[in-house]
Amino acid sequence: MLTVSAATVDLRWAMLVSLTILLCLAFTRSAYSSQAFGRVSGSSLYTQFTDFGVEKGPSAVNRNFTSSTTSPNTDDIPLTIYSNWMNNADDMFTAVSTVNLFVPVATDVPSSLFRRTSHPLQPLGMTDTVISTSTIPTNNFYTNLFVGSRSQPANLYPYSVWWNQGSGGHYGLAISHTTKSQRVYGPIPNANLVQYYINPVGICSISFSAAEFDASMTMGLTSPSPFSINVTMSPSTAKYGSSRSLTIPLVQGAGFISGVYYNLQPQFYSLVGFKSLTAYASPRSGVHKYVTELYDGTSWAIYAAVPSGQTFSLSLLSSSTIKASARVNSVLVQIAKVVNELALDNHAGMYATGAAVFGIASGNQGTYTINYSSQGSNNAGALFLFALPHHVTSFYSSMSSRALGFTMDCQTKGTMYAYSTNQLVMTETLPTEINFAPWTSIPGKSANYTMSAIGLISKAAVSEVVEDFDAQTNSDSMYFAGKALDKFAMICYVSHFILRNSVITNMCLTKLKAAFALFATNSQTYPLVYDNTYKGIISSIAISTGNSLDDFGNTYYNDHHFHYGYHIHAAAVIGSIDNDLGGTWVANNKDYVNALVRDVANPSPLDRYFPFSRSFSWFHGHSWAKGLFESADGKDEESSSEDYHHAYAIKLWGQVVGDASMEARGAMMLAIMKRSMNSYMLMNSTNTIQPPNFIANKVTGILFENKADHTTYFGTNIEYIQGIHMIPITPISSYIRSPGFVQQEWTSLLASIAPNLTSGWKGILYANLALFDPTASYKFFTSSTFNNAFLDGGASLTWYLAYVAGVGGATAVIP
Repeated sequence: MLTVSAATVDLRWAMLVSLTILLCLAFTRSAYSSQAFGRVSGSSLYTQFTDFGVEKGPSAVNRNFTSSTTSPNTDDIPLTIYSNWMNNADDMFTAVSTVNLFVPVATDVPSSLFRRTSHPLQPLGMTDTVISTSTIPTNNFYTNLFVGSRSQPANLYPYSVWWNQGSGGHYGLAISHTTKSQRVYGPIPNANLVQYYINPVGICSISFSAAEFDASMTMGLTSPSPFSINVTMSPSTAKYGSSRSLTIPLVQGAGFISGVYYNLQPQFYSLVGFKSLTAYASPRSGVHKYVTELYDGTSWAIYAAVPSGQTFSLSLLSSSTIKASARVNSVLVQIAKVVNELALDNHAGMYATGAAVFGIASGNQGTYTINYSSQGSNNAGALFLFALPHHVTSFYSSMSSRALGFTMDCQTKGTMYAYSTNQLVMTETLPTEINFAPWTSIPGKSANYTMSAIGLISKAAVSEVVEDFDAQTNSDSMYFAGKALDKFAMICYVSHFILRNSVITNMCLTKLKAAFALFATNSQTYPLVYDNTYKGIISSIAISTGNSLDDFGNTYYNDHHFHYGYHIHAAAVIGSIDNDLGGTWVANNKDYVNALVRDVANPSPLDRYFPFSRSFSWFHGHSWAKGLFESADGKDEESSSEDYHHAYAIKLWGQVVGDASMEARGAMMLAIMKRSMNSYMLMNSTNTIQPPNFIANKVTGILFENKADHTTYFGTNIEYIQGIHMIPITPISSYIRSPGFVQQEWTSLLASIAPNLTSGWKGILYANLALFDPTASYKFFTSSTFNNAFLDGGASLTWYLAYVAGVGGATAVIP
């Protein structure tokens, strides 16, 4: 018997975090060496590695800023160190299985099952070389920079930036930061409960520009990656040749917007208006400092790291223009809103060039690290970064020593916290115990499959298994087809694992396999194709019809995690049953299903045929549904539940195929989603992140990067707005949606309308009721007045009864 003490557990956890950091450092060097992510400062890496202790927990964020001491310089830690660590770990650690969360699903060419095509919408500002050699994120923060007018914002958090193409007679990269006090609420601004809030857009506080920029300037994009992209602004080559440019790496969470001028005369504009410009003493050798006060009362700092032998000075030409005295070369300029001037002084000179995420899990404990690459140097020996609230509440304890003690508001996620660090290291407890069977977070509740319950479930299964599977699944929509496949999959699951009825199971599984085969052979009405432009698997529907919004915009990368999540989950259920029966279905269908996983959630840059994590943002902690569409308010998502359903599907599929990395990664995504969604999308009465006059909506509705609107894209009925954040009800629902939250939502918004509904939304609301009151839910589904019209196209009475009884609802007395 292995006896493990509390001290041993703490040490294992510390070793787990250290492994993540080592992997992080090694991968930064190996996997990304050919990409323009930049080189991480050796001294800061040394600090990151040696600072970590053995305790974990939420960090403090109110520490006053003090200058950090530069650590001894070291080289980047090579991959061999991680390998040696893994090979030589002592018995105490190796007794616990450790999994790298980001092992590729596959790295081979996607199946020839998918016809190759170029996307009808080519990315603007990218060369053919960039397109052919890159995996371009489609649901990332910078899509606005390469679609449409290219003038809408990229939301970096806490800043937003956009290409100013002549507004106010100015040209360059505009920068804005808005505060909570600037939000606009509506439709009745002073109401106790508002439908929406929005941050103003287009407020150009200050912009990067150059004396050479005019209407003929260009903006090129290179190195598209999960957390960053490089923007290169150039003047007319006809006037100035090709050797002049301004390169700005846009990196999520960066405290400075930084740009390097090459053979240009720097110039800065403001539509708000410069009130004054003051030069200050240099915070360190070679770094010039200026602060400009704007007419709105804000102040912005401008730092310039000037190579030896060049001169640099700025002057205020007018209320709209600040100009450098001469052309410069290889000069780094950094701009930031002044909140804590000392912190800016200490961090000026080093800038973020990109980031990557790494992670490890051991049992139900996991850690993930967002590792920033950088260039330059500064007094702090680390980057100036901002972390979101859900990062801070899951920070590894040693992160508290890097808190700078001040905050900045961000667009729709409350307040961001300032840190002096090159890594954001988070820990989570993973939902490893939640698999296929009904599960609830209600204390004391457990399955109660009484004879009566089994009889009612069997009756429903017999009735529903004879339905026409093909008629419901053979759809021109990947979304609706996926919902139907998943519906029947859950009937099969109940028949096999709960009812243990081989007759119903065989009938159900045979019909479901045949329905799934239509898609696994890519023989549906609009087959999937492989897009060589953005490296993804898309429906051919919009290519055929010319309508980019057909099938909810699937061809243009909208909602892939929603659509394919249903297919992946259905496959996981089929595979689990077939494995239990000793079949070979998984082996025969693995490549097809894995292709869908790779499209929505490729976990590794080593897989060059898909972008890394197309849907799920490891920075924001949830997915973005909007694809290749221009939007003034940025990316958005309106269904938190279909988001976590796709992560749940990935976890289960990984379990079925024996991919430990995939299973653990899906579990980590779910743990992060639980934290982020209950911070930003699902609003308990104790929520302090969203505005007080908004949280009584209980769900954000559509959460944009720049706006939250309690509505849907398909209607304003309250059952739509709340229900789209519920579907589908599965074992993972209770993990994300706590009993307390569901009770508040039901009592305040749904109890008064649910009894009067007659559509499938009624069944959804009452199934969701089981997350806090399974007895009442069971009474509804077993009532003599229940009507099948109350079932949504993706739901079955078989599953609803099995789930509700499986979480303790069958103790109800049937009327």
